[in-house]
Amino acid sequence: MGRVMAKNLWQKERNHLFRDLTRQYSEEGYTAKEAKKLAKEEINEIMEDKENFIDNLWEETFDER
Repeated sequence: MGRVMAKNLWQKERNHLFRDLTRQYSEEGYTAKEAKKLAKEEINEIMEDKENFIDNLWEETFDER
């Protein structure tokens, strides 16, 4: 159950970021299609950074014992 909840939290954050970034790109003058593409690319980078941070934190905390 914990894993499902974690996935849901990551997905909720991804969805929230997608909406915000798509709106931001649209306000900057991009078409809806362009805005969605740019938002998706940026979200993938953001989420990868967050996952790497968590992985590094886990390794530093538990693997060095």
